[in-house]
Amino acid sequence: FHQSYDKIVEISLESYYEEELPGLHSFLDRDKKMMQYTIKGGQCFRGVLVFAATLELIERRGEGAPSSERIQQIMSVGWALEILQAAFLVADDIMDESHTRRGKACWHKVDRVHAYNDVFKLEHFAFYILKRHLSQKDFVSIQDIFRGVILKTAFGQGLDLEYSSLIKQLAVEWPGEEAVRMRLSMPAYDNIVAHKTSFYTFHLPLAAALCLANGGGDEDSNVSANDDREGETSSRITIKKKEKVKSSDDFSACDDGKDRGVLEQRGGGASDEERYPSSSSSPSFSSRRSRGSASSSSSSSSTGEELAKKIGLELGQYFQVQDDFLDVYGDPKKTGKIGTDIEQRKLTWLMAKAVEKTTDEKDLRTLFQPSKRYVEKVREVFSRLSLRDCYLEYEASVCAKIKSWVRQVGSSCSCIE
Repeated sequence: FHQSYDKIVEISLESYYEEELPGLHSFLDRDKKMMQYTIKGGQCFRGVLVFAATLELIERRGEGAPSSERIQQIMSVGWALEILQAAFLVADDIMDESHTRRGKACWHKVDRVHAYNDVFKLEHFAFYILKRHLSQKDFVSIQDIFRGVILKTAFGQGLDLEYSSLIKQLAVEWPGEEAVRMRLSMPAYDNIVAHKTSFYTFHLPLAAALCLANGGGDEDSNVSANDDREGETSSRITIKKKEKVKSSDDFSACDDGKDRGVLEQRGGGASDEERYPSSSSSPSFSSRRSRGSASSSSSSSSTGEELAKKIGLELGQYFQVQDDFLDVYGDPKKTGKIGTDIEQRKLTWLMAKAVEKTTDEKDLRTLFQPSKRYVEKVREVFSRLSLRDCYLEYEASVCAKIKSWVRQVGSSCSCIE
């Protein structure tokens, strides 16, 4: 996957300049450097997940190895997601006033004048990649998933900023212990994470993989991959007619009181069925569904999709909780960034957990009211509450849950023809 960057991203950028910006090639090198700086450098696991999951689904369905053209199309979706990720990270670093990312200066620290516009440039270039490499039917289905998740992520980022502002307001006006506990709760944190992180980090790659493996919403059993822009016709790709997957693009966000590993100890949490509504209430990836599918196949497919949805959202939660933990306790030399969550007054898992565990209003005030040694004092509260141990318990619990669901997915997939 990593080796395909030049062939998919850089050549597409060169083509865009040739098609849309003739005579302006003097700016091409600048944009190449910007994209290399912001897109590369990470593990690219979202893009790799799209690629690996799609191939795994195709193999499970016994369809044989996809053609080289189809492989490039699948990789293009992975790179489009990595480009989208770059846009999110540049925007997030600007809003959080971060200093480092992936062991180097944040992009807005390198080129503050253009960084704001580069966010839009990256986001829209992701769709150019999709349109350039996918058939029309694939493009319509995949872009619908992308746009739905982008909207959720934007609202999630908004929630993150709103709660940060709320925490800063506590320095000016203290509404009382009960009000603070109610508003800065774990369910509030869960909602931020579900929208800001879970959907685009794990749900989007899995949803895209399901869509690609099912033929991108075609009603016919063949997908014709034509590239009219270059005047060349790629080989016809045959994909078995399968039950079209349902979109979980509009899944309800995590509800109040959800269980999260050891967070189940809170009591009164919603069940997994409440947290992850049945996909029957969600629109399909495509507006069309295959006709004449056997009911047993449909039932098995639906079960697999619902489990994949739950796994994706739970993995996204775990990913963000781990990120929050490392922001405070991680080594910047290993994480590649200097933690600023406490300083930026973020409602993180550690902060929400501290609100949940502390019984001392003095400690509660320490979490939110500024002082000369604010960051240090907040760390001291975390230490008194043994939040390191809480995190390790959470991690063990959630990993066991995810592994159990993965085994169920394997069982479900084996039932699909």
